[in-house]
Amino acid sequence: MSITKSYNRRTKTTYAYETTYEWDPSRQKRVQRKHCIGQFDPKTGEIIPNGKRGRPNGSTSAIRDEQLLRQKEVGNRTTGISELNSRLGLIEQTLETLTREIQCLKAQTEEVLKQE
Repeated sequence: MSITKSYNRRTKTTYAYETTYEWDPSRQKRVQRKHCIGQFDPKTGEIIPNGKRGRPNGSTSAIRDEQLLRQKEVGNRTTGISELNSRLGLIEQTLETLTREIQCLKAQTEEVLKQE
């Protein structure tokens, strides 16, 4: 059982369907059964149930909670990436200063060796 979306061009609406597959012994193959559970709201990503025939409110809230969790995960990833980028910038700056210091020390050791 899965939830699928279908766009109706005439009404310009996206509907959500609960899709199941059943074995049809007369045709000897799997048959797809669809049951419309409501309209899909593209702005919020929620399914608006079809009254009594639609899914109970608990199911739509579970879907909404799952979507909010995904959004938080994406937000956490972006903040994690920005933190890593800032740390990388600091490390690159430190590396540059250390390479300059190494070059200065090499030049100083060369001078000392030439004087001897």
